[in-house]
Amino acid sequence: MEKKEHRPLLSKLIIIILIVMLIVIYARYVGIGGIQIKEYNLSSSNIPESFDGFSIVQFSDLLYGSTIGKEELNLLVEKINELKPNIIVFTGDIYSEAVKPGKKSVEEITKAFKKMDAEIGKYSVRGDRDVNNDYYKTIIDESNFLDLSNNYELIYYKGLTPIVIYGLDTSIKGNQDIDSTFIYPNDETDSEYMATYRILLAHEPDTADSIKRYNISLMLAGHSLNSSINIPYIKELYKIKGASKYYDDSYNINGMKLYISSGLGTNKYKMRLFSKPSISIFRLFHE
Repeated sequence: MEKKEHRPLLSKLIIIILIVMLIVIYARYVGIGGIQIKEYNLSSSNIPESFDGFSIVQFSDLLYGSTIGKEELNLLVEKINELKPNIIVFTGDIYSEAVKPGKKSVEEITKAFKKMDAEIGKYSVRGDRDVNNDYYKTIIDESNFLDLSNNYELIYYKGLTPIVIYGLDTSIKGNQDIDSTFIYPNDETDSEYMATYRILLAHEPDTADSIKRYNISLMLAGHSLNSSINIPYIKELYKIKGASKYYDDSYNINGMKLYISSGLGTNKYKMRLFSKPSISIFRLFHE
């Protein structure tokens, strides 16, 4: 009789173990595959009329050598070029921490990045894993990206009024210089054609709390991978430095829109659950 009484409990335990095993298998072998495209339409009176329909594609946290290899990299290029973006932005972390960059992989990544096609330009900022490595500069320079770490660029499109894109170096291992980055606009700026729509590229999303006084319209970041294991309560265990406050897909911070890429590769644990690898496309419209 005792054995019969224990059977329901044993059955439940077996079911729970099987469910956990299936979740782990899914996260390890299915969740990491493919590339999802997230689409956003952004409207603002600060967007010049000439920028109606202007498109920005963001990708982040390639983390090459984790769950991203040559095949996945080629798929990434294909997906980005299919979107026909006006500009492409990369928000840092080329290699996985566990990978030692070699000549062959640097050449593979450079070749792929160079194939990414944007009508106007390609821009990047350093991630924490891009610091103290020669490969970042080599890949970015040779693939025709412009490194905006602690710099800015005015972008013109079908008119005289530009938008401005600022970039900040990583706050963790880099030399982030907020004050010198935001020197535009200044007293000499032509107010008639001043950029009122202002975009910031930064690797760590928590940087948002340091730039509130600069009237940024849109901030694009990465780093958090949207927690990789995207389950309420559990995902909070995957918070990391630089993304401990802001780590989900999007936030509205005092009128500034913050979008955080879920990235492409993986960190220490090569798993993703309800947080597929992705790229984002943002379409701007004058309101």
